[in-house]
Amino acid sequence: MFFNKNIKEIYKELNTSEDGLTLKQAESLYVEVGPNEIVEGKKKSKIVKFLSQFNDMMIIILIIVAILMLIYGLLYSHDYTDSIVIAVVVLINAIMGFIQEEKAEVTLEGLKKYVSSTCKVKRNGKVEVIDTKLLVPGDYIILEAGEKVPADARIVSLSNLLVDESPLTGESNPVSKRSEKVAGTKLQIQDQYNMLFSGTNITNGRVEAIVTSTGMYTELGKIAVSLNTPYEIKTPLELRIEEISKKLTFLVFLILIFIFIYSFIQKYEVMEIIMLCASLAVAVIPEGLPAVITISLSNGAGALAKKKTIVRQMTAVETLGSTDVICSDKTGTITQNKMNVQKNVVLNQDWLDYVKILCNDAMYSKGSFVGDPTETCMLEELGYKKVSTVANDCPRIMDIPFDSDRKMMSTVNVINGKTYLLVKGSLDSLMKKCSYMYKDNKKVKLTKEMQRIINEEEAHMAENALRVISFAYKELKGVPKKNTDLIKEEENLILVGLTGMIDPPRVGVKESVALAQKAGVRTIMITGDSLITAGAIAKRVGIVDSRDECLLGSKLDEYTDEELIDIVNKYSVYARVSPIHKERIVKALQAQGKVVAMTGDGVNDAPAIKDAHVGIGMGITGTEVTKNVADIILLDDSFSTIVTAIEEGRRIFANIRNNVIYSLSSNFGELFTILIAMFTGTTILLPIHILFIDLVTDSIPSICLSFEPSEKGIMDKPPRGLDKPMFTPFAIANITTSAIVETVAVCLTFFLVLKNYNTEIAMSCALLTLVMQEIIYAITCRNLKQFVFKQGFFSNKQFNIGILIILIIEGIFFLTPLRQFIGVVSVSIPLMLLIIVANLVVFFIYELLKPVLIGLFED
Repeated sequence: MFFNKNIKEIYKELNTSEDGLTLKQAESLYVEVGPNEIVEGKKKSKIVKFLSQFNDMMIIILIIVAILMLIYGLLYSHDYTDSIVIAVVVLINAIMGFIQEEKAEVTLEGLKKYVSSTCKVKRNGKVEVIDTKLLVPGDYIILEAGEKVPADARIVSLSNLLVDESPLTGESNPVSKRSEKVAGTKLQIQDQYNMLFSGTNITNGRVEAIVTSTGMYTELGKIAVSLNTPYEIKTPLELRIEEISKKLTFLVFLILIFIFIYSFIQKYEVMEIIMLCASLAVAVIPEGLPAVITISLSNGAGALAKKKTIVRQMTAVETLGSTDVICSDKTGTITQNKMNVQKNVVLNQDWLDYVKILCNDAMYSKGSFVGDPTETCMLEELGYKKVSTVANDCPRIMDIPFDSDRKMMSTVNVINGKTYLLVKGSLDSLMKKCSYMYKDNKKVKLTKEMQRIINEEEAHMAENALRVISFAYKELKGVPKKNTDLIKEEENLILVGLTGMIDPPRVGVKESVALAQKAGVRTIMITGDSLITAGAIAKRVGIVDSRDECLLGSKLDEYTDEELIDIVNKYSVYARVSPIHKERIVKALQAQGKVVAMTGDGVNDAPAIKDAHVGIGMGITGTEVTKNVADIILLDDSFSTIVTAIEEGRRIFANIRNNVIYSLSSNFGELFTILIAMFTGTTILLPIHILFIDLVTDSIPSICLSFEPSEKGIMDKPPRGLDKPMFTPFAIANITTSAIVETVAVCLTFFLVLKNYNTEIAMSCALLTLVMQEIIYAITCRNLKQFVFKQGFFSNKQFNIGILIILIIEGIFFLTPLRQFIGVVSVSIPLMLLIIVANLVVFFIYELLKPVLIGLFED
């Protein structure tokens, strides 16, 4: 800590002086501490990432099955179709997983942009320009307006200094600095007024400072360390896919054990056992499901793109739908990131306007006012026409910029041929300089009673989080020769008014917070701004009801990580926070089992965004660092868009859940059919039939189900969170009943046809029945809790087109010579039509089962 020490103490501690380090000292320290640069951690190689995609038991089982079928083809059948198809499916899934992992990788290239390339440094008493990589603690640096701060440093001297610390604090307003030591032991970056931080920008003035930390030891470096540190937390979708994988793998092993025992008793040959096991493994495992889920997420990403949201990490689409808590930055997300005048206390309108316009450094460029937000908003209030007229008619002769000691800005202007001193600043500072004020547009003595009334007005404005600026003037007898003479003239001023301004909430944010609350999603504001401002804005938009729900970031240091898990339930606004505080809040919420979304735009937000289940970056104000670690990016930076994205995420989850039920009901129908065939000593379905169903017949309806619109009242339900499994009693009941209906239909068709035809025709008819069952159940799965006619037969255009396409594909395979590729023989048209019509009856069975299952089983 250097902020609480005077300059002499720092010189002594760092073994330096006002002449800087000697060249020998600098070289020695460079060897000791290393270069002043951001260092990126080691990453997994692309080969390791790709191979890790095969680290899943379902994939491993499929690979084993493919190898067994290849061996069987080499030794017996000389048919390699099954093994090739499985290998291609496994490879496609691995490639898609690899691409997603590559996109999610964190890089520090964006962070490195905040480090300048050269700077002025004093060594051996001489000023020279060096590469910033060569800076070491103890170096004496000199910086001016427009330059980046190359390292953390303690200010020695300054002149009219303003620093943009938004990369580290998230607050856009430049802050003034001072050189005196600051009392305290644990202060946030925002409160260390005598320090400069690497990556921030000098926007005004000049400063000389002593480097205290370099490279990865700076505040910017600490963020880099956090980004380099692996912190992998699984998304709800990953957990649910893992749940499916574990349960299906367990089921496969149970079935294999049963098959071996049964086959041993029945005295099957080894190759018969192997092929039977392979068929069952293929039947149980939904080979096409990973691809279908990816396509569903891609569809969601496309829908979100139309709603001003870019998705970088696919799984974030579904995770949004499971979100329990949104941790949001204030500036630019909840608020407009633009100061607006909210209230004026006018003592004399003409003179108030004069001081606002003339004692102001903002400029008009390309259709808008540019400069300090506090100054531009005052000019925007008055309008370009009036501002330009007054500014042109009343030239400025001299000025004294705002500084943190005086807390005032003064200018001398010629107005109507006379010379006037115009002053603006904090009421506390300006009131001491005022002897008069206007009352009823008349100049009167500023009495103590009037001071009390004005102070009360200012206090009321401050309570509502308004930034209050006061204005005064007086006529001069002549033009001061220098600034010191002008400062002496800052006495007996006439107070003309006060202005209160604020960065107001965005339009629609209050309604979005209410919608989120209705959906069971809690909103937490985490900001670098003051507690009063943060609390007032949060109250306006409905995040909190009182200031008792707001906490300073420095208070978080008083709690351990375990204690913080309870603390985060009590507060919904955290002000003056550091990057570490944001991380701790996110992790404390996650420790409760909450799904956390974190928004932000500054470098300071990046670690927490990386650690959240869903990291949300800002497209307009967001830094490259933040965008790089974010899962999704808001193109309009609006909180309201997050809530819209949550609704889309819930739609995607509902469709994925319906897809899983659809896929597994098909797989279990196939499994039951194969088991019945085994017990009856027949062959109803071939492995190629199962692959054809899973990869062709099921895939197109599955993809089209992802386009299904949202269910009514989807935002009236609480989030699913992490603890609710994919396989609820309702889901299991749907899978079981549909699989049984499907199995009965297929087996009934096979044995009835077998009475009058040969085995090949019976098998082909069984496959046709299975195809029809899949198409019919896909229609039912559009909404598992509502009759399809209520959902609307034509409400999903893509689904109807998909069904038409799959009917054409099935017709081609069953009616042309291509049938030989899927192990089907020619079946007469009358028989095919009879099977199709008979299967249509099953649609009504599925529909009538819906109210029964809803009434019996919990979802």
